[in-house]
Amino acid sequence: MERSVTLRTFASEMVRSVTAGMLETAFATFGVLIAVTQFSSGAWVKSTLFSSQAIGMIGSLMVVPLVMRLRLKVSHGAALVSLVSMLGFLIAAIGAKSEFWFIFGVCGGLGVTGLAMPLQVHYLRHNYPGDKRGRLFSANVFIRSLSAIVTTWLLGNYLDVDMGRYPTLLWIFAAAAGVAVLCQFAIPSSPLEEEEEARPSVFESMKWLKKDPVFARVIFASMVMGFGVLSANALRVDYLVNPVHGLKFDVKTVALISGIVPSVVRLGSTFFWGWLFDRGNFFRLRVIVNGVFLWGIVFYFSWSDARVILIGSALFGLARGGGEILFNLWVTKVARKKHIAEYMSVHTSFAGLRIAIAPFLGFYLVQYGSISRMRYVSAALVLISMIMIWPLLFHQKDVDDS
Repeated sequence: MERSVTLRTFASEMVRSVTAGMLETAFATFGVLIAVTQFSSGAWVKSTLFSSQAIGMIGSLMVVPLVMRLRLKVSHGAALVSLVSMLGFLIAAIGAKSEFWFIFGVCGGLGVTGLAMPLQVHYLRHNYPGDKRGRLFSANVFIRSLSAIVTTWLLGNYLDVDMGRYPTLLWIFAAAAGVAVLCQFAIPSSPLEEEEEARPSVFESMKWLKKDPVFARVIFASMVMGFGVLSANALRVDYLVNPVHGLKFDVKTVALISGIVPSVVRLGSTFFWGWLFDRGNFFRLRVIVNGVFLWGIVFYFSWSDARVILIGSALFGLARGGGEILFNLWVTKVARKKHIAEYMSVHTSFAGLRIAIAPFLGFYLVQYGSISRMRYVSAALVLISMIMIWPLLFHQKDVDDS
């Protein structure tokens, strides 16, 4: 692998990581904030904003065959997705005073970002050397997370002066997506290789679930784990602030537990997880990360002592730091180079399904049961996922990186 290709890719991804962190705040903070404060949007609008990215991830199955048929370079296909994201935010900015155009544009700008995930992982697999891939990617994740924190603080202060300034944020998000277009267009890559015996179709990538039993096992174990973790994650703030659960923490304590602590731990552990990914067996690392999630659920939802809940929150942050590395790169450990985008599109689409559904499961378990029931179910699902992965620990090796 040429060093110049790696350096060019890394430089472009570092700049794009800044923009990705900025756009992350549109999803995590400012989209719903603007909808509630400026339009008094109802539950369906907030739900649409939250689900837009998951829908985009599910739709990633369509992107890989489309890029194949058009014979586009992989990075150029990702750049086109970012271009559509930019257009979405431009629509939202131009029609900022209309709830319909705001929601339409923001959901479009956020939703399509999930479409490009398989393409991004594909060019990273080809352009980052195998013995450094985790560390290089962890640097990208670190910058993205830091960018999200700084952007939230700066734009939050900007809006704190006057919420009527919110259209400016939409122009900033559109500009960030535009920079991402340029970054991805500059990354070296080749077109995806088509299978000679089959014309690419939307569900063609699903064949790997049948052809590769190891891949299928990890996908279904991830679904089980995801339902457990995401169900619990959706209740983290509600558990602290809803009087039904009997906890009475002030706003600063809630912010410390649910926001600051997990974010700092996640950020601080990123390089550690990247180093482990490069040197360790993926399947063992998956079990370790799931184990950290399991103990995070137990500590967070079992006691009312804020100090114990803080331990659980820190464990959530630690597990998310490792989980993000594994989520984006694990297919590089099991798939051949030319099939990375196909494998990743299957993984991403299943992830979108669980992201969209799991929060409803968590709230359902609490509404018709209790926090204890949700804790037991979530912990059991994570434990089952670890048992599903366990047989792979000792006999499966990473694919050849050549």
